[in-house]
Amino acid sequence: MNDNTDKLLEQAIELKENGQTEQAIAAYNQIINIRPDWSVPHYNLGLLHKYECNWQLSFFHNKKATELSPDHEAGWWNLGIAATALQDWRTARQAWNHFGLNLEITDEEPNLNLSKAPVRLDPDGDAEVVWCTRIDPARAVIDNIPLPGSGHRYGDIILNDGAAVGHRINSGREYPVFNELQLLKKSNYSTYSITAYTNDQLNIDKLIELCVGSDVEVEDWSTLCILCKQCSEGTPHDLHDHDLKDSTDDERYIGFASVAKDTLQKVLNNWRAISLCEHSEIKLELN
Repeated sequence: MNDNTDKLLEQAIELKENGQTEQAIAAYNQIINIRPDWSVPHYNLGLLHKYECNWQLSFFHNKKATELSPDHEAGWWNLGIAATALQDWRTARQAWNHFGLNLEITDEEPNLNLSKAPVRLDPDGDAEVVWCTRIDPARAVIDNIPLPGSGHRYGDIILNDGAAVGHRINSGREYPVFNELQLLKKSNYSTYSITAYTNDQLNIDKLIELCVGSDVEVEDWSTLCILCKQCSEGTPHDLHDHDLKDSTDDERYIGFASVAKDTLQKVLNNWRAISLCEHSEIKLELN
């Protein structure tokens, strides 16, 4: 054991916090050369590479950390994330079993339908939070229709982190919010929008009913709020909320997810005939 390794570790952490990533990596590798049996620098490098989405190196160092410290829970979790990104399902299953899932160790892709969870898309950008279905601890399918600025679609499969950053409350229950790490698979749905020239909820309900029967997802974007950073990364409250879009009393901003524009157009034609409501032209927001 070298007496300088603890000091080198402090320096490496400080370098990373100051944004000097390459220097931090060099410092961690120096520690590993001195103490190859120490799991901490391997774990820290695995964590660093995770947030760089460098999955090969994150996998290597987290695997090394768990080999050196078999009870290292955070190392196992990050190994599971890296293995998932690399589609190494056997290692991912081994990792998740350390958290009580009891999965059979095979090369088959897990599809677990664990629970609903809010996930923050593009956490360093617009940071929109959407509801998702978790298909394993590190992957989720988007259930909402994200705003087009997010670059995401209804049905996209995303890689999510395991650390909660804030909470959302739904039906009296508090859910942890996980940050997205990476888009894994683009869905077949495109995002469209219209302005509906009505504010009668009965008309909007009829539109939703027609969409549900036609494999078109719909969301009233007029009801969305933009949260301040403090609320978004904590538990939202009534203050600091802002409407997504200024609208008049007689219109709604509606988002749709559809595989084909023609299908959506037929739904809107039927809606106009039934409700006698007008709307703007269909706008393709995200293909």
